[in-house]
Amino acid sequence: MIVLDPQMMQKLLKLLKNTIKNLKVFDWILVAFGLTAIIVFAILFFRKSSYITVTVSVSDDSIYYGPTWVNTGAKYWLANSFHKGQTEKNGLGKVQAEVLNVYAYDRTVLNKTVYLDIKLSTVYVRSTNTYTYKGTPVLVGSLIKLNLDNVYANCVVTNVQGYPEAPKQTITVEAQLREENATFLESAGTKGYVADAINTGDVVSDNNGNEMIRVLDKRVSPAEITVSTSDGRVVKGYDPTRKDVFLTLQISADVINGKYFFLHDIPILVDQQIPINTSTVSVFPVVTRFLTN
Repeated sequence: MIVLDPQMMQKLLKLLKNTIKNLKVFDWILVAFGLTAIIVFAILFFRKSSYITVTVSVSDDSIYYGPTWVNTGAKYWLANSFHKGQTEKNGLGKVQAEVLNVYAYDRTVLNKTVYLDIKLSTVYVRSTNTYTYKGTPVLVGSLIKLNLDNVYANCVVTNVQGYPEAPKQTITVEAQLREENATFLESAGTKGYVADAINTGDVVSDNNGNEMIRVLDKRVSPAEITVSTSDGRVVKGYDPTRKDVFLTLQISADVINGKYFFLHDIPILVDQQIPINTSTVSVFPVVTRFLTN
């Protein structure tokens, strides 16, 4: 450890004061320029531009939001506005974001689940080991705003390059079409024409042709009803117009912490609904049991 002599320290301080006192305007300009150069160098050293690929879901301001998954997802007109090759550019015309792929699936007849693979021009902050896009950290769960060829999207980041994705697994479940309502309290069956609209072999795919759901089997029978007799007994009967429909479904599921999910956020559990949307019908059968795991 070097220890300076007190007299030497006083001489150095005196020399520094005299130097500052004798600085002219031009000298101060040079000093300011030097400090600015040091600051710019530090910024460039610790922050650098880098392209990364992320997956985002169109969400929040860009969706019809509701209390359950049935009412969430991008509206049809908005979902159909995204396509591969869309870009966002800065004021100098440089591409900041580019759509590499669009993944969409009909959630209901009115809205879709939409995921975008995006190539982002980000700033890497070495001190925090994070990427930022337009000042927003690019992290799983963070919100980023995109303006893609006049299409606005407020998105949730669901995956960042290098972050492990949820593995896919094909599972088989049995499900029932149920319409429990105030009009038919004694029956959970469905209307006959709905039963006829879905068939064994039907396949539901996403916009890229990836198979999401396949109907392996369909069983239809007259809907069971419960009837109260005049003497107070409750007996089982059959509705001549309504049908009980049981489906065997093969589903492409995400496996997250040992649980199955459809479209990343719809739980596949007994007594939970699964959306099936074909070109002719939209139904939400209830899972009744797992046939394979």
